[in-house]
Amino acid sequence: MILKNTKVGFCTIALLFVTSVASALEGKAIKSVGEYFPDTEGMSWIYQGTINEKMQQIATYTNRSTAKGKMKKDGVDVQLFTESNQANEGPAENYFSRNADSIVYHGGLPSTPFEDRLVPYLVIKFPLFIGETFTQVQKKVIPFGQDLDGDSIEELADVMAEVTVAGFETVSVPAGVFKDALKLNGMMTVRVTLSKNNEVFELVDKTSNWFVRKIGMVKGYELIQFPEVDNIPATATVIKEALEELPKMSSTTH
Repeated sequence: MILKNTKVGFCTIALLFVTSVASALEGKAIKSVGEYFPDTEGMSWIYQGTINEKMQQIATYTNRSTAKGKMKKDGVDVQLFTESNQANEGPAENYFSRNADSIVYHGGLPSTPFEDRLVPYLVIKFPLFIGETFTQVQKKVIPFGQDLDGDSIEELADVMAEVTVAGFETVSVPAGVFKDALKLNGMMTVRVTLSKNNEVFELVDKTSNWFVRKIGMVKGYELIQFPEVDNIPATATVIKEALEELPKMSSTTH
């Protein structure tokens, strides 16, 4: 963005103010942090979503996420969340466990062989401190689940995913204007080694999500970048979701 000269001074002052506030809060524990991630059985959230590729909007969609009941998965007590149209790809199920120090993802349906090799992994840790970065996933030399170079050999990948607690912002979405929304920035890097020639390329997934106490996620942003590999063209996909209305309790959880 190019700023006109008349705005430079104001923007500089604003930037210094935001920086000083963020610095003052650096390292501070977030109070009642668990309340930013409600999972009461029967709670339901409706999101408006958009998908953009090559700077053009290619789809709009609506997705309802609902907290269902507890169940067992691979011997672990988990809670089921259903999605009516996850990322515009249809119905989905996701499984999470929660205790005093973390929320952990245990996979979902539909899934991929690659995701199956990553789970379970950390979603959120408690407590959270402003400015901190924590690791969600760190795995090396795992099967990628695809043969990208056409030699009939599955590629191998190294995976690193981290989340940074960015602080608090005011967020405006169809459901309303929310002050002090907790912003979490995520970065997942998948380094894939082609079996044919040992060439390495990176797939990058960047996210920003905003959460409000006792409401949950009110806004989400995801950028997925896949580089050109052999005859597969490079892609950059942006997925955005915004809370349409305040969450409600579903009449039934089954």
